[in-house]
Amino acid sequence: MYVIVRPMSGSGLTDYDEFFAETRPKLVGLGLALTGDLQIAQELAQEALIRAWVHWRRIRSYDQPAAWARRVVRNLAADRAKRLRRTPATPPIEHVPAPTPDRLALISALAMLPRHQREALVLHDGIGLSVAEVSVELGVPEGTVRSWLSRSRAMLAPILSAGDNATEVRCHECS
Repeated sequence: MYVIVRPMSGSGLTDYDEFFAETRPKLVGLGLALTGDLQIAQELAQEALIRAWVHWRRIRSYDQPAAWARRVVRNLAADRAKRLRRTPATPPIEHVPAPTPDRLALISALAMLPRHQREALVLHDGIGLSVAEVSVELGVPEGTVRSWLSRSRAMLAPILSAGDNATEVRCHECS
């Protein structure tokens, strides 16, 4: 599908350029945390930004246009995860550099969390939104967000700290 773009006076393109520059890195980070794949994360961010651009006249008037874009990325990531559960896995692309062991451990640990806990944790700890902002974005009470954050951190702590201990043991054995 092709979109024909015609510049218009008062189109808000300058606003969109600022929105794009500020929001894109955060959307890629969110996508990476949710999918564990940088290429997919970039595609999700790109799709969200294209949708924002197409509907910019309406979205620019929102209190939080970035929240709208984050919602698109979260929904696209969830849809992708559903599709992947229904289809067999494809082999990884060979030219993509391998992630670090720490990143693999984090991505693997995040994948163990229920979707809402993972989203709350990534939005709060990864992107830096406040509990109140996460509450609004996910459409749940602040107490629910705090509960999800507490549960997700409690679940991740032993998993991620076990990796640290294994690394320490390996290092001591090497010396």
